[in-house]
Amino acid sequence: MMNQDLLDRIDQRLRAKDLTDYRASMLAAGRPEIIRNIRRGLSKNPRRDTLEKLAGVLDCSFEWLATGRGPVEPPADIGVVPGDGPGLPPREQMPSDIPVMGTAAGGLEGAFQMQAGEAIDHVRRPPGVATAVDVYAIYVVGDSMVPRFEEGELIYVSGKRPARPGDYVVVQTSNADGEITAWCKKLVSRDAKKIVLAQFNPEGTFEVPSMSTVAVHRILTLNDLFGV
Repeated sequence: MMNQDLLDRIDQRLRAKDLTDYRASMLAAGRPEIIRNIRRGLSKNPRRDTLEKLAGVLDCSFEWLATGRGPVEPPADIGVVPGDGPGLPPREQMPSDIPVMGTAAGGLEGAFQMQAGEAIDHVRRPPGVATAVDVYAIYVVGDSMVPRFEEGELIYVSGKRPARPGDYVVVQTSNADGEITAWCKKLVSRDAKKIVLAQFNPEGTFEVPSMSTVAVHRILTLNDLFGV
């Protein structure tokens, strides 16, 4: 049996923050199934640390989310939820039209098999890319790019801006069946035969054959997205 009272409070805050189950779960814990498991009755009594992280994303107090008691508002020192920070345009001025194309693996195993044109979610468009085309978002899985990219972090990627050595990139490779695999790495070098990529954990480099590479897309910086 699902915890309907908890779900009602979660749904209230999802609507208030304009978030989907998937995105809220990824932002809270780096995994997409947190809220889904509550809905299915697979997580009847979520752990305290999970609910605390979820409360932070939903911009509400832990006590209210867990029990329904107390004020909805979080304590003053919780901080600002991403997307509502000072200096940003009002949320209604940032349309939710950037497609989330899946997850990009930080490690060499478990990479996401991207399906061209199939978005799993849509997120708000930052002002720095208000008129940009071929921008998409992707969630990072794995810890090989920590501390630059944390597991569960949402990154924005440009399909148009050229990637140069030293840039952080999403590299898409294709196998014999046409499945697209995405990696989040740092570009070291590239030529007609190979692309050399770097990671942090464990630290090192590896090569990807150029002939199997579909795209090398640059990950956008905060300056690209917000002009900061």
